[in-house]
Amino acid sequence: MRGLCELFGVSANVPISVRFMWRGIVRRGLIHKDGWGVAFYPDGRAASIIKEPRPSPESPMASFLQRQGFVRSKIIISHVRRRSKGERSHRNTHPFSRELFGREWCFAHNGTILGDLPKPRFYTPIGETDSERAFCIIMDRLRELGEGAGLEAVSRVIERSAQEFSSLGGFNFLMSDGERLYAFWSGYSQLHYVVRAPPHERRVSLIDEDFEVDLSEIKGPREAATLIATKPLTNENWIRFPQRRLLIFEDGILKLDKLSWKIIRFIRQQPRRVSIRRISEELGVEPEEIAKRIGKLRCLNIVRQDRRDVVGPEHPEATYFTEPRAREAIDAMLRWLNTQPQQSQTHTLI
Repeated sequence: MRGLCELFGVSANVPISVRFMWRGIVRRGLIHKDGWGVAFYPDGRAASIIKEPRPSPESPMASFLQRQGFVRSKIIISHVRRRSKGERSHRNTHPFSRELFGREWCFAHNGTILGDLPKPRFYTPIGETDSERAFCIIMDRLRELGEGAGLEAVSRVIERSAQEFSSLGGFNFLMSDGERLYAFWSGYSQLHYVVRAPPHERRVSLIDEDFEVDLSEIKGPREAATLIATKPLTNENWIRFPQRRLLIFEDGILKLDKLSWKIIRFIRQQPRRVSIRRISEELGVEPEEIAKRIGKLRCLNIVRQDRRDVVGPEHPEATYFTEPRAREAIDAMLRWLNTQPQQSQTHTLI
């Protein structure tokens, strides 16, 4: 796979600027020289896309966006391109966008699909990239669901399509409808995320240059955000994505249902591993339902079964603890949820 692009995305609970992080992603354009682009949602529904088929460090526009903090949104998708299919041109520069049922969807991709993709039925690619063609196919399938399809159906179509395309090559992507940010790592290259939630009491430095900031000076006291990048951009604790699993972020944190958050909170509060039976008794929910949620959390690399267990992962005596590498992010999200009204804690797990 000759093409190696880089992705950067943001999901936040309030519109935020990415001036600090933009320094890092623009600098990555020294390697990925075939184009750069950014998509964001000024009003939450219609996307603003700025892109050029030139190296970002050479772009006066990219420099202006960094200096002025022009890019400001709850959801941001950015991309620097190193081409594998399709010439260096505006039409082949990411992100791409299409309208569906009154919302503008945006998409950026890292990887190369080596196999042949079917011809999209409704949405027609403008350029020659495998990325845009795959995006059009996904949009066709979402359109076939019909207007008003629920999140579970939408996310199922996106995840299954991504898994299908991953069998043909690298298919890491960021995708959004202005409300939620969908992210997927196929196993090709890398994809990571980091969660920032108040209190913002740390200094953060960029990996690629000698530049740091105090988060308390640039972040609001009520601001929560998840940042996604192909490779970590800062010295924070970035977490590797689960392979071939779709993650959904909304208002700055993972989109999980209330019961799943209760399970995570209970497991995290325990000094040692805890069984499905014990979680069931504490939460007053049948063990089968707990096991179902645990299975999905395990796939998302949120919890891990103790390897000393002699029973299967769904057995009532199976024991779990939170994934050590994800604990900082878990704690940040739980801390944030603890400050929110109960009615806002209705995130849906797929």
